Amino acid sequence: MGIPFNRVSGSQSGSLGIPSQQFRETVRAALGRESGAPAEPYEVLTQELPEIEAQAQAARDRIARERPELLDQLAATAGLRGWNVQRCEGAEEGLDYVAWLVRSLGATSVARSEQPVFDTAPVDAAVAGAGGLCWPAVYDGPASRTEVRQRLAESGMGITGADYAIAETGSVVVLPRRGLSRLVSVVPPVHVAIVRPSDVVGTLDDLFALRRLEYARDGGEMGSYLNFITGPSRTADIEQTIVVGVHGPREVHMVLLNKE
Repeated sequence: MGIPFNRVSGSQSGSLGIPSQQFRETVRAALGRESGAPAEPYEVLTQELPEIEAQAQAARDRIARERPELLDQLAATAGLRGWNVQRCEGAEEGLDYVAWLVRSLGATSVARSEQPVFDTAPVDAAVAGAGGLCWPAVYDGPASRTEVRQRLAESGMGITGADYAIAETGSVVVLPRRGLSRLVSVVPPVHVAIVRPSDVVGTLDDLFALRRLEYARDGGEMGSYLNFITGPSRTADIEQTIVVGVHGPREVHMVLLNKE
């Protein structure tokens, strides 16, 4: 059944850009540090677990109370950041949109991450029904890593869930984990993020309060990075002009579900 979907719509060598040494000195000056001074380590977290738990619970309670407003805010902010935002009542409508995208783009190979959202949103079947092949981009040893990267380079679309989505910034956050390739959201020219209501937080402070609790409970193991996705790839390295899609996807779609 057709659905009238609404669509909100590298560095180069040479003299372009700022030399790395000059960039570092500019940052040091902005932070009030002397030229060439070594970076100071972050202070060790001194909060006790009960205090961290209380802060995280307060954030969760507020997010639950404000969830309808946060969904609206996320949709509006993400649209301003360059996401093509599609509000969907639930997973079935969201999958209809994904299938419509596959047909519209003529994508025959679609990569996806391994995340819990796909347990209730069977995207593989939706893509197959639209004439494409959806495959999980999961590493299983060095040889697998090379194969996955090659297949990603040949895929027309990458689909992920969201570990968090931040209403304040319009960002989707994907956490690193064993077997999950961050390249699903970076290499294919089109990235689709399926966002559930439970993924949404209000602010960066909310995100860090929840992550701090995970850090405290997991004995200091919190991964090496957070992948923040705030619209399509942009760069101004080329003749000082904003260019979309040079270092990542040229087109990003947020499928925002109103219910789980």
